[in-house]
Amino acid sequence: MYETFTRLCGLIKCPEGYVDGILNQLRELGVAELLSEGELEFLGKLRLLGKGRSSFVFKCRVNDLEGYYACKVRRHDAPRQSLSNEALNLKLANGVGVGPLLIRYTNDVLVMEYARGVRLDAYLSSASDQGVRTVVKELLIQGFKLDLIGLVHRELTRPHRHVIVGDRIYIIDFESASRVTKSVTNVTQLVNALVLSGGSVQRRVREALNITDTDELVRLLRAYKGKVSSESLNAILRFLRLVETP
Repeated sequence: MYETFTRLCGLIKCPEGYVDGILNQLRELGVAELLSEGELEFLGKLRLLGKGRSSFVFKCRVNDLEGYYACKVRRHDAPRQSLSNEALNLKLANGVGVGPLLIRYTNDVLVMEYARGVRLDAYLSSASDQGVRTVVKELLIQGFKLDLIGLVHRELTRPHRHVIVGDRIYIIDFESASRVTKSVTNVTQLVNALVLSGGSVQRRVREALNITDTDELVRLLRAYKGKVSSESLNAILRFLRLVETP
């Protein structure tokens, strides 16, 4: 039932003690099976939902729950000694309705809601104008919710790697999130990445939002960063024509 994990460890030569520790934690969490399914092909042998410097993400089943979930497992060579801080950050995000739902966790394993969908860049490249507008507005609202609780994702300068668009829009991967960073906000990161940066996806977003002059937008972002509030967020949304101007 954990063959996918043990095969992966055989491919990358995981230490034996690490393998035993992860297997024990999977059992403790009631993980019934790790599946070789997902968009990411790993070494031509396995399929994963994702991987990073700190973890591998498997599609999984859980003994006492129906359906499929995402199981994030800390890598043996991870720069982080634990996934517990990510779990705490995700619980905070869940508290304001952001991120995949955290189901349960141990030091090295997180079991989360399986965020079904496609990566943000793939969605924006082919979406209708209304689809682009809907996603951008929802992301800014989610970013604002995180700003209100002082949780900065810190990776939303590259949202194509950290946003999944499906039946819901998910901001994922809270391992680098910070509760002490004050120099940036999630909303400013998102607007910079989605609207102000260069690239084909950003051109598509500006086209869908009918944005030609960005000087005023930059001013509004500075005002938002100076004071995070519903008023400063709504000023940005009005400029982007995502809410009606009174």
